[in-house]
Amino acid sequence: MSKISILAEKISHKLDLLARALLVALMLLIVGNVIFRMFGRPIAATVEWAEFLSAMSIGLAVAYCGVKGGHLSIEFVVEKFNKKVQAVIGIIMNFIVLIFVSLSFWRLIVYANDAKLSGQVSMTSQTPYYFFIYLVAFGFLAYGLVIVGALIDDIRKGESR
Repeated sequence: MSKISILAEKISHKLDLLARALLVALMLLIVGNVIFRMFGRPIAATVEWAEFLSAMSIGLAVAYCGVKGGHLSIEFVVEKFNKKVQAVIGIIMNFIVLIFVSLSFWRLIVYANDAKLSGQVSMTSQTPYYFFIYLVAFGFLAYGLVIVGALIDDIRKGESR
């Protein structure tokens, strides 16, 4: 395992812990809203904050999911080939995923910058939401680091075979 893979695993684990905490906050927000609603005092902007918390938790957890191999793959087809072909297919697939994740990261940053410059805010609570977009972009950056580590590992495996 390369140093980049080890670093990516550590970073993605920390981000996953943060994502878990955000899910707990989401749970508390929704349960709290239900309880307060029974007393005629619902929590304002619950839907907006549920959306923010959901987006952040998914964006931050995507890298750890990649570390654990939880994303969709075509292994059931690839495993029928010999090891050398498997390594080449792994390199190609990781390269394609890296391009997609890099483009996603870049566009998220552009979108967050545009939201920040235009002063876009949520409708109910008037919360500027560029911060949440930056956080999701950071999750994609971490996932890109995971893919770079996997790509290096695949190249090393291909060379050793």
